[in-house]
Amino acid sequence: MPNFKKLAKNYEHNATLTLQELVKIDSVYDEKTSGPSAPYGQGVDKALNAFLTLAREHGFKTEKTLGRCAEVSIGENGPLIGIYAHLDVVPATGKWDYPPFAGKIVGEGKERKMIGRGTSDDKGPLVAAYYAMKLLKDNGLIDGYRVRLVAGGDEERGSSCLEHYFAQAKKEDCALGFTPDADFPLIYAEKGIVHGNFLKSIDLSPIIAIEGGAAYNAVCDKVMVTMLANKKVKAAFKADPSLGDYSEEGTLGIAVFKGKSAHASTPELGESAIAKACLTLGNALDNPFLSKLGLFAASADGAIFGGEHQAKELGKSTYCSGMIKYDSSKHSLSLSLDYRFGEQVDCQSNIRKAEDYLDMNFASTSYTAPLLYDKKSTLVSTLMKSYRHMTHRYFDKPMAIGGGTYAKEAKNTVAYGSAFPNHPGDIHSPNEYIYLSDLYAQIAIYADAILKLGKAAK
Repeated sequence: MPNFKKLAKNYEHNATLTLQELVKIDSVYDEKTSGPSAPYGQGVDKALNAFLTLAREHGFKTEKTLGRCAEVSIGENGPLIGIYAHLDVVPATGKWDYPPFAGKIVGEGKERKMIGRGTSDDKGPLVAAYYAMKLLKDNGLIDGYRVRLVAGGDEERGSSCLEHYFAQAKKEDCALGFTPDADFPLIYAEKGIVHGNFLKSIDLSPIIAIEGGAAYNAVCDKVMVTMLANKKVKAAFKADPSLGDYSEEGTLGIAVFKGKSAHASTPELGESAIAKACLTLGNALDNPFLSKLGLFAASADGAIFGGEHQAKELGKSTYCSGMIKYDSSKHSLSLSLDYRFGEQVDCQSNIRKAEDYLDMNFASTSYTAPLLYDKKSTLVSTLMKSYRHMTHRYFDKPMAIGGGTYAKEAKNTVAYGSAFPNHPGDIHSPNEYIYLSDLYAQIAIYADAILKLGKAAK
């Protein structure tokens, strides 16, 4: 077998520069600049085009699919090995030590890392997989199989990019594949996910407007409330400065509640600004409905309304309210939900329990069922063999997670890396990062994995 660790060293410099250039592109979904040729906005479109330009320069076959995906491929015949990564990122909310779209490199030696939105989720892993493909191509190791790397533009909002790629563009399913968008060693099971919004027509006077959050799949870290100036609300902020900031402009009070962001698969690691806002306002304004809303937003396991569940393989169900919006002129309130559940869960029953508790109606925007692969399957066993061979971590075992990946959209695919144990990368949080030594190690691992999958699929 080739010495992939040695060969990968030839690609470290270019991989660093490529990642840095991609991180500099603000590829957050932007409805204002979206259109037929750029359905996810100009930032995402720019990232897709930049990736395709690089791949063409390196001699790969490329295609932009429906403006939603960038496809890079090599090989003329044989089974198709698929790699599915994404170039869109979540908004760069919170307090950053460095500009989130600069790709700042800090530290020395093994602690040297790049900081920026997308470094770990998912531009860094995409770059590692891409240079693994280039390594195999440059060394004549793609023979008797094909490899296709698909970079999507809408993974963070529910993966409509891959839905269109397969359903509308009728693209070929891979024989075996992986998505480098989770953790090593490998994810054999993923929770099901429901996204949607609780809706209610209500008058929340003296509140004029509430707005907070930027995505379904992240704990809300900031909520702004515009209201008539209120002494009790002002006193609450004075008594507890950790709530955020309160100021008055004439007859108006502006309350900014601050929390801590976290990925919706682990909402217990965050601190919901929605919960803070609703609990504080419910108490100060003597509004039981807002208090209930706050308790709901604070209940990561759903116990407050009887929605808790423990599945054998996938563990606890989780609930995350990432966005809230209230408009007094329309008396309309909306609270988002990211609900993740394991196998054999009656998710509809739990949604109804939440509706009853909140006295709100739920409108679903997306649903994906739980994913379970046999740990003895060719796909899982081949990738685990590659991981153990390349890392010598023989006792690491496949995992079940709460996160949702492209593995739910692409057949014969599991999440494989790219985060190593104890190197989480702080995805969806301020100061997201990737250790450059990890990036380089991923190139070698993915090269070995692609080759092994190609042989296994023949």
